[in-house]
Amino acid sequence: MSDADDEEVSRRWLIRILIGLGIGIPVAIEATTFLGLIRERLFGGGENEDDGTTTETATPQPSVGVGDELLPETPQSETLTDAVVNIRDDSWRFEIVVDVENTGEAEYELRLSTVTTGGGTTVEDRASTGQIPAGESQRLTNAWELPTGESPETLDVTAVTFSESGASVTERTVRLRSVSVES
Repeated sequence: MSDADDEEVSRRWLIRILIGLGIGIPVAIEATTFLGLIRERLFGGGENEDDGTTTETATPQPSVGVGDELLPETPQSETLTDAVVNIRDDSWRFEIVVDVENTGEAEYELRLSTVTTGGGTTVEDRASTGQIPAGESQRLTNAWELPTGESPETLDVTAVTFSESGASVTERTVRLRSVSVES
């Protein structure tokens, strides 16, 4: 074999390797993503073996307005009683009031955290009811300073039920509607 033939064979192998990588890497990434989605759908939201807690997460539900429950899937009641953007001196402040009634048999806590505006800005300001004993109620209020001209679109909500077997956590991103604006 001549040097030209050896060079031609080397080029062919190089081309084969590059084509294999060019096709193989995207296929491997897609397969990994697909398997992750399947695993999450079949096994997601399960128990955390280390601390006995259970966590559920989901994509945003239908929008919630004043008078609606933030987490209708929980036995407790978390009713949005007021949601308003107060505009004062070019300052936009989103204020929210939630009445929480623990109709369950274990202590319950509601947490509010991040507001995302229609413009995509996220503003974090955490608030919590603390642990509410079974059969009792509490009002939770909080406020977030928003960029001028932006209205709240979603709110991250976490509910925790404390039982003897561990804590059960429900996390949702709640889409807001009919938020009033006051000047």
